Amino acid sequence: MTELITLNIPLKSYLKKYLTHKYGITHCVSKRSWLGCYFVDLCKYKNYRQIKGVIVKEDFYTISIPTSIIKDVGFDISTTKIKNLVEMIDKVFLNDLFSYIEVSIGSDLKFINEKYQSVNKQNILRAITQFLEFHGISEDEKSTETLYRAFGRMRKTDKEKKT
Repeated sequence: MTELITLNIPLKSYLKKYLTHKYGITHCVSKRSWLGCYFVDLCKYKNYRQIKGVIVKEDFYTISIPTSIIKDVGFDISTTKIKNLVEMIDKVFLNDLFSYIEVSIGSDLKFINEKYQSVNKQNILRAITQFLEFHGISEDEKSTETLYRAFGRMRKTDKEKKT
């Protein structure tokens, strides 16, 4: 059996729930997942640019690193690299959310409105709510309105790039 080294990554609670739903309670680093690949790439760089920043220690997600990876690439992890990893996890979370919104709206999905006993077309806010519920994320952890505005900014930026 492979020996593992455990690293607790400080994250906001909604990101921990997202990763737990995606990978389970602990993720074993390998080159087969984006998180593993990104982590291995971070560990490779020895002279990583140092920036000052505060790591929010709201919650933790555990990753296990096989000693074979540490022997191959080393284990050089700093506050800056942890902060960069957390930012990338947040970007992947938003990317998954935005992809879900676009697919669910583009597929002309419908949902049943139990209050009015009607069938409605999917909309952005409903898609965001569904995504958050699927990952067990509450409104207190990540606001639907905040995500709605972020999606609007992303769409606006994408439209400007196309023109």
